[in-house]
Amino acid sequence: MDFANGSNDDDQLTGVRESLTDVGELMSGIWGLGNEGQWRPLTSAGFALEADLHDLIEQTPAMLPLAGVPRLAVVGREVRCGPERADLLAVEVETGRPVVIEVKLAANTDRRRSLTQVLGYAAYLRRLDSEGLFILLQDYLERHGYSSIADAAGAATEGDPNFDEDSFNVRLNEALSDGRLRAVVVLDEAPADLVDLVGYLQDVTSDRLALDLVVVTAYEVAGQRLLVPQLVEPDRTQLTAESAGTGKPSSASEILLGSDEFEGSIGTVAAEQQPSLRRLLEWAQGLQNDRLATLYTSIGKGRWVLNPRLPGQSRAMVSIWNDKGAYLSPYRTVFEQEAPTTLAKLDNVAPNEIGRGNYIHAQLDDALLGLLREAYVESRNRRHQAASPSSSA
Repeated sequence: MDFANGSNDDDQLTGVRESLTDVGELMSGIWGLGNEGQWRPLTSAGFALEADLHDLIEQTPAMLPLAGVPRLAVVGREVRCGPERADLLAVEVETGRPVVIEVKLAANTDRRRSLTQVLGYAAYLRRLDSEGLFILLQDYLERHGYSSIADAAGAATEGDPNFDEDSFNVRLNEALSDGRLRAVVVLDEAPADLVDLVGYLQDVTSDRLALDLVVVTAYEVAGQRLLVPQLVEPDRTQLTAESAGTGKPSSASEILLGSDEFEGSIGTVAAEQQPSLRRLLEWAQGLQNDRLATLYTSIGKGRWVLNPRLPGQSRAMVSIWNDKGAYLSPYRTVFEQEAPTTLAKLDNVAPNEIGRGNYIHAQLDDALLGLLREAYVESRNRRHQAASPSSSA
């Protein structure tokens, strides 16, 4: 594979590509120790061609850090979806859900168009049944020695005895029938406006369409090429106020420290809804009292959102909504990064409920709230462990 050659001399330690700052804390990059004895972020080496990144993902789809950590089987490349061609098409082995992947490099001046393209491909695919999808992919499958989509999915399991082609075909048919698809945009740099747009689309799309933004940064270190793929999770707190009906970017007066504004909003809803809101408020205040979270209130038009942010971060694991009633929204990517052990427990107790900005439909009882609190405790313990002298020895 012909990649662009990167530099590994001391000049590489003098700066960092704008891609590492465009998405803030989410893109930490790789740091190196310079001759002056100070740690500095390395400059990314980049990719010579989009086809290079296509090849990488086609050969190793597991490199994509997607929400939910699905196993992917690539089943098509340059797949004709209407008048244009999708870069890559895959399926999730466990769910049968089709995954359309669009790749754009910073050299492409219109990276926002990647969203239009990937959504257009998803719209085209949702009209197909499993037979129509197979016809679309047949040439690619045959060239790679697969007799069917299920055959390709089975190969991706590397001999997993639990994989069953008949069961996979049922799940694939159900996903296509329900219109459940995943759209993934892969970039080497993510400008802030594109991150904001993805966050908005994630908020307003239904559970049938999952949208992920992945940034893959390449480095040359000691003559070896390193890749850092990261799932970009937009700042949901800022977007919450926008999607709540303000119609303009949130100002400082609309995102306030503390929970007073949220508490005051409880009186605006029907009396039967107020106990649920007060219960969730007290749960969040308990997190803050125990220094597990810092509370912020986002105010929109007739909606208030309470965000228990992780200490020192702009992210929360959940948001509490007063939208003419009480609602709780989880952010799966934050759970995966901060509290994976507790997330496994939550997935067992409340399957398919810990998603990305969806409302939790399961009963918000003491057991579930206890597990959500446990996630905040796990996050704190992981931070303390990482900061302890023994962990860095």
